[in-house]
Amino acid sequence: RPSSSKMTRLVPVIPDGGWGWVVVVGSFLVHVLADGFVYSFGVLVEELVVEFNASSAFVAVILSLLTGLTLGFGPVASAVTDKYGCRTSTIVGSVIATVGCAITYFATGIPYICVTVGCIMGVGIGLMYCPAIVIVTMYFEKRRALATGIAVSGAGIGTWIFPQIYGFIRNTFGWRYVFLFGAGCMAICGVCGTTFRPLQFIETDEDEDSTEKSESSAKDGNENTKESAALLAPASAAAKATSNTSLHSAGRVLNARSSGDVSGDDAEKGHRSRAGTVTEGTGYLSVKGVLYTGSITDVAEFKENPDKYRSMTSLHSHKPSKLGDLKEVDGDDDVFEADKDDEKKKGFLNTAVRMLNLDLLAEPAFVLFAVSNLLTSVGFNSPLYFLPMHANKGLGLGKTDGDMVLSVFGICNTIGRITFGLVGDRRLPCLPFGWGNDTARNRLWIYNLSLTICGLLTCLSFVFDNYILLCIYSGTFGFTISSYICLTSVILVDLLGLERLTNAFGLLLLFQGVGTVFGPPLSGWLADINNSDYNYSFFFCGVNLLVSGLMMFLTPCLRKNRPEPVADGAKKPVMMH
Repeated sequence: RPSSSKMTRLVPVIPDGGWGWVVVVGSFLVHVLADGFVYSFGVLVEELVVEFNASSAFVAVILSLLTGLTLGFGPVASAVTDKYGCRTSTIVGSVIATVGCAITYFATGIPYICVTVGCIMGVGIGLMYCPAIVIVTMYFEKRRALATGIAVSGAGIGTWIFPQIYGFIRNTFGWRYVFLFGAGCMAICGVCGTTFRPLQFIETDEDEDSTEKSESSAKDGNENTKESAALLAPASAAAKATSNTSLHSAGRVLNARSSGDVSGDDAEKGHRSRAGTVTEGTGYLSVKGVLYTGSITDVAEFKENPDKYRSMTSLHSHKPSKLGDLKEVDGDDDVFEADKDDEKKKGFLNTAVRMLNLDLLAEPAFVLFAVSNLLTSVGFNSPLYFLPMHANKGLGLGKTDGDMVLSVFGICNTIGRITFGLVGDRRLPCLPFGWGNDTARNRLWIYNLSLTICGLLTCLSFVFDNYILLCIYSGTFGFTISSYICLTSVILVDLLGLERLTNAFGLLLLFQGVGTVFGPPLSGWLADINNSDYNYSFFFCGVNLLVSGLMMFLTPCLRKNRPEPVADGAKKPVMMH
């Protein structure tokens, strides 16, 4: 092939099925095991308070470090994922979390557990959290909302199941054996991570993007089947299966196992194997829409230029003149050997810096949303953490009843994640005066009302003074708080656009991490100074949740003169009403 100075993009072949469903199962299990451990930790609080004669506030530091590092470590974890890939990041995180959990068996005090669970496990789970989401969004486009909804619902399933398992182990063998069981669960996460294999990709010319846009939008679901087959098929079959897709019409499939002596004409033929996928360190986080968990095909920016939001922009480089310019990475994956400037863009620190760009702090709508997220994070984890102790000490219920209250949260949280995931992408024609026709506004109102209701009920926790009522509160809390988990990324896109999602999400993780670090210790301190009356802790959390929901009703005022494309593709300003 003759040398050319044309700029190219590497565009992943999105299967929207096939091996992608195996990836969804792997991500689902990671959420079940990792989030299940974190959200069920409250089962052990009373045991640790008694064992080490510690205050609730001191024990709460364990959870604050665990969840705070999981979130606050997000930009670093994203950089690791970007450089080494989803599979490697998940496996490394699994090993770290397994070690931290296992050595907790030998704990001699709360500071020891703060290090092993709070710090070591916090970093390990943080390394698993990012790739478990990113890999699903990379494999799915049209069915992304469904796929991510299934994956993240694992957190609720884990919180439903694990309190009962932990309670049984605690009552039968002692609390130390819970951590041995947890270590086994963290190790299984690494096995799940092995399913996160990289995608196929093809090279496209920038000046052919306009052609690609029209062709891509015209294709139907049959192409998803072809692309899925390409991912699972042998080398020659893969090339054939992709030859008729919209992606292949704009470029060529790269041969990953050819030697440097193969001619450019042979490279054009596109013979390749699955090992010729995007390498384990090719820059998933440079795909601008990778953190969007909704139906990205409904986003106006994506419709206008799909390849721009599919492409690996960190591999955005000049076409090589011959196959010899391909460079083998990790022994079996080949990528373009970009020039030095491109290599710098691919650097480990660059991803973290890109995610933490502070320019967004000049955007009033983002600052409002970030502060709201900080307050939500302050009030989110503490009720889960102290529900079993509140049931036992505050209401005089047995430990088994306290465990079941936490399980009710898990069941309803799962239902909420699925519900908000489905409703968040749809118009609501049932509402009067056409209010439900704007999907961006629907999402915002659902988000705001859910947090407001959640906060109000938590403030009134003292009303729920028996087992049945406490279960009702726990279930309602689990259902309403799930909107915060499901709708965050899609609301960010509604506010700022797809172009700035990665940056916004990185900054948001820091705000969430700060809130999560301070929330549980403050809540525990309030209980300690009020003779273990956790109603004060719940009231404090409820106020934070209530304010976080109410303040978001100001968003339309901040956006009134800032037109943006809405998520359903209509050409009108976002949230003008």
